Amino acid sequence: MTGTPDQLLALPAPPLDDRYVIERELGRGGMATVYLAEEVKHRRPVAIKVLRPELAASLGAERFLREIAIAAQLSHPHILPLIDSGEANGILYYVTPYIAGGSLRERLAGGRMPMRPVVRIAEGVAAALEFAHRAGFVHRDVKPENILFSDDHPVLADFGLARACCAERVQPITAMLSDVGVAIGTPAYMSPEQAAGDRDLGSRTDIYSLACVVYEMLTGSPPFHGTGARATMARHAVETPAAVRTLRAEIPAAMESAISRALAKDPSHRFATVTEFVTELDRGLRADAIATGHPARGAVRSIAVLPFVNASPDAGNEYLSDGITDELIDALSKIEVLRVASRTSVFALKGRSLDVRAIGSLLGVGVVLEGTVRRSDDRLRVTAQLTSTDDGRLLWSQRYDRRVDDVFAVQDELARTIVTTLRLTGLAGVAEPEPRRHTESIEAYALYLRGRWAVNKRTQEGVAEAIGYFERAIEQDPRYALAFTGLADAYSLNVDYRSVPVDEGFEQAKRHARAALALDDTLAEAHASLAWSLFIYDWKWTEAEAEFRRAIELDPHCAPAHQWYAFLLASQARHEEALVEAHTAQELDPGAVSTRRSLGWQYYYARRFERARHHLARAVEMNPVAEETYRVLGLVAAMEGRHAEAERTLREAVTLSGAGSYTLATLGYALGVAGERAEAERIRSELTARAEREYISPAAIATAHLGLGEHREALDWMERAHRDRRGWLAYLRVNPLFDPLRGEPRFGALVDRMEFPGQS
Repeated sequence: MTGTPDQLLALPAPPLDDRYVIERELGRGGMATVYLAEEVKHRRPVAIKVLRPELAASLGAERFLREIAIAAQLSHPHILPLIDSGEANGILYYVTPYIAGGSLRERLAGGRMPMRPVVRIAEGVAAALEFAHRAGFVHRDVKPENILFSDDHPVLADFGLARACCAERVQPITAMLSDVGVAIGTPAYMSPEQAAGDRDLGSRTDIYSLACVVYEMLTGSPPFHGTGARATMARHAVETPAAVRTLRAEIPAAMESAISRALAKDPSHRFATVTEFVTELDRGLRADAIATGHPARGAVRSIAVLPFVNASPDAGNEYLSDGITDELIDALSKIEVLRVASRTSVFALKGRSLDVRAIGSLLGVGVVLEGTVRRSDDRLRVTAQLTSTDDGRLLWSQRYDRRVDDVFAVQDELARTIVTTLRLTGLAGVAEPEPRRHTESIEAYALYLRGRWAVNKRTQEGVAEAIGYFERAIEQDPRYALAFTGLADAYSLNVDYRSVPVDEGFEQAKRHARAALALDDTLAEAHASLAWSLFIYDWKWTEAEAEFRRAIELDPHCAPAHQWYAFLLASQARHEEALVEAHTAQELDPGAVSTRRSLGWQYYYARRFERARHHLARAVEMNPVAEETYRVLGLVAAMEGRHAEAERTLREAVTLSGAGSYTLATLGYALGVAGERAEAERIRSELTARAEREYISPAAIATAHLGLGEHREALDWMERAHRDRRGWLAYLRVNPLFDPLRGEPRFGALVDRMEFPGQS
């Protein structure tokens, strides 16, 4: 990009000044200039990368934005997320969070690095690449400048730019420089096949590039450098680099062997996957550590609290072991520099026997806390142990014998001891946990734990049990705000899981959420709970959005607040904002099926069906018996005209536990649009008959009519749904299901009655 710094700074600002305030230039390279800016809406620092005009012209705006949008879906803890992109005055740009920890290039300014941090950085980058490769993406530009650090957490950047720049046919080596001198790729880290201009670059090109980066971290310089772009690329194709041990003698032979294999000229001679490469690096380092008697100990900045095991003779005490787990997660999550795996992620592992190393890899954590809880009458025994996922070392273990009414003290002592132990592993300066008590009543606390345990079953019986427990907890402590929040959530779930009329559930939900806020206005959970009711039941769009924003302001890490807020944004056709919130929820709680499924919903409403299928398929992998996931997946297939797939998916859905009228109606819809009228009519008639005996949501029956093209009858039931205030109508403007009705006057009148924001 040419021009003075002031001119460059001015380029993206005028068309973006309502969204971003550009502060200064962060740096520039052969392809782009990067600016530090503040995102006005969320008041957070972001990085805006502006492509050089000549490169932007060669890519084309439509092509670039399409590729960027695809790459933006690579949601992974070690991949820098993309939050915005576009074209302004002919300038192509994209926006990512600003990572203040700098790049690997800056760390390499100090020369070669210790071997253990090298392997840890390589493992993080490899996790990002492995995820991308499984999704069908090849980075093609792995280099130190594209490896950033959030604290010590490596994050791989520039997936979108690399994909857009390199997806076209790569020119031969003699023409690798364009007329304006822009190299496609970075010569010092280019695989031989990329340098030679191969058309189809597979995932092993990234293995080669990562090996170049590892080589540089260990020795202080890449395998080939300093001889000009063309000459460097030619050396990759024909020369063998110096063995790393000739440059640094203490490197283990096994590590040298792994690097040499990853740098093989023939891609088929390299490792099959990037994970295999870093596994061999790590194995070589471990073997050397054992041989020399100097086991490596790295700094720990992440922890998973696995569900404590109920070791009591009475299985009914499981609520207590789960409750202690929850309290420890909550206490440790308040420590700013410590990343704690979410409740949903760890409880997905409950009852499974996994090696701590596997858990560390799965959840991306450095240590794991495990324990048991045994209650006998009024006595309580809690055992706990902290284990490194790095090498399986036991860092600490302890047994606590107390009275049951000392459970608060046990939790506090556990949290403090864990932090003290983590300090000894290298996490210096971490603050003491600050326990926050929402009640001093042991009886109320125990009932609250039972309620949460019951509501997390997500069944009709569980919801009914939960309501009873929360009500009894409030009787014990009328000022127990969390119990009121639990009661609000249970009544909201009551609508779906007990098939009760909407007003019965949501009026109670709002009342209890407001009671919680009257007691403690700082509870993010209560604000989110109230916001959901205001949105999905009251259709008070502005008030609901204010409550969602307040919840996120109070606790930016509250995944449900982001997840539910995404649905409100989608209902108003604010799809890009909705996708940002949905991806944020998924990043905060990557182990949760519901957050992944919500991403599927958001892409469905945005009519990006291919991406919807991608996320829903991932959700099925996470939980193969979740009925709602199959229902949405079948609906997406029906919208795409994949009728056989839709029918197969929905027939499986109706056999799963929890399948109800919505699922059956969606099967009827899919059969109807596929032309299988006889069975579709049978399902519609069955639902109508059942509605005379029990409460069936009008939304379900309207769906069945829509599949048969019975618009008048569908609108009759939709008007009943409006009287019942069914949340299904919140998506009138965006749900593809309603497309056949959009020219109907009655449908237009129904949309008007919803009074959506901005509606004239």
